[in-house]
Amino acid sequence: MTTSLDREIATYRAANPKSAELHQKAARFMPGGDTRNSIYWDPFPLYVTDGTGTVLTDVDDNKRTDFVNNMTTLILGHRPPEVTSALRQQIDHGLSFPAPTPLVVRWAELMCDRVPSLDKVRFVNTGTEATLNAIRAARAFTGKQKLVKCEGAYHGNHDAIQISVVPPLDQAGDGDSPESIAAFPGISENAVDDIFIAPYNDIEAAEKIIRKHADELAAVIVEPVNGQCGMVPAKPEFLEGLRRVTDELGIILIFDEVIAFRIAYGGAQEYYGVTPDLTCFGKVVGGGMPVGAFGGRDDIMTMWDPSNGGATVQHAGTFNGNPMTAAAGVATLEALTRDKYEYLERLGDLLRSELQALFTELEVPMGVTGVASLFALQFTSQEVTNYRTYATNDKTMMQTMFIGLLNEGFLMSNRCAGNVSTAHTEDDVHAFVSAVRRVLKRAEST
Repeated sequence: MTTSLDREIATYRAANPKSAELHQKAARFMPGGDTRNSIYWDPFPLYVTDGTGTVLTDVDDNKRTDFVNNMTTLILGHRPPEVTSALRQQIDHGLSFPAPTPLVVRWAELMCDRVPSLDKVRFVNTGTEATLNAIRAARAFTGKQKLVKCEGAYHGNHDAIQISVVPPLDQAGDGDSPESIAAFPGISENAVDDIFIAPYNDIEAAEKIIRKHADELAAVIVEPVNGQCGMVPAKPEFLEGLRRVTDELGIILIFDEVIAFRIAYGGAQEYYGVTPDLTCFGKVVGGGMPVGAFGGRDDIMTMWDPSNGGATVQHAGTFNGNPMTAAAGVATLEALTRDKYEYLERLGDLLRSELQALFTELEVPMGVTGVASLFALQFTSQEVTNYRTYATNDKTMMQTMFIGLLNEGFLMSNRCAGNVSTAHTEDDVHAFVSAVRRVLKRAEST
């Protein structure tokens, strides 16, 4: 029996023969033809040749409206003139140097001026490096080893934190006190032992776990918007409760704002009015270039001060704060005025409200999550607030929608999460919702 997913895949294959051919070639040189798992999907990914504004063009000359923006990175859209101009100017002066540049000073100034928690900041090249260093800072500062993180949260690709990202529910234990499960083979057994898992958006359960292990805890790390589970925003009382209990017990609170920095001028901590001790950044703050950053309280960040006898904690990296990324970062942050964030929030609100109205009209067991410029389709009748509720999604329908939207000329992440950029318009939103309607209608007719 041919399913709706089979039909969408057949249409996709027919429309993308050059991508299919290129993927076969890629598999000769890279495992599975892939070097970045987050942008792989079956039967093969698209191979993109151009991005302009909101539109991506692939090797088959198909054009699609981009609603993923390189996993939330491109908040100004593809090739915004402010960023491309800054990069062209820097190319004329050099790509990287064995010394700092004036640009990195301006970049740091912009970050510290707009983010409430930042007394000082350091730059790295990925969000993974940012969370790695923030965790290292918490351990060095407190002299303790163990961590608390939320079930279903992704904080980067390093051993300390690749725990219980998408744990099998038959191994994950009780929802109020989940087990620590390595994300995949090869993760250090010590990493599993060094982390305790709390349910997202349940402050009562999280506080019990934190208090139980308080004497061992260096830090609690949390995403104010859980990207892995479909852009699920934290409940205000959840973040407020984490701040209260970590303050009381002398535990470092780390916000992972690699994604959540998108939701307000001063990041999620400004949006929620909750100030962590350390914050991790990536994506948006580099304007499309490889980037990460971490920063926070002066007494913690001083551990990296190389003057006056040397740093307590060492941190090197040939491309940290490199001038190309700094140029793009400065241009992006200077362009991201408060009115731009207000526009993004209005557009995101419109998109989410139109999607929810559509699901109600069609009486489908679906919902939409998100906040400000972030959104995700949820293929479940349950309200998604954490990993356990997210796990009730119909994965087949999720894949059907993803491939179906590609066939309709729209790109989301392969988990049907997305975001709007300042280049998007209300017309883009209306067209996207209409495309979702058509995919649902095709699925209904199978």
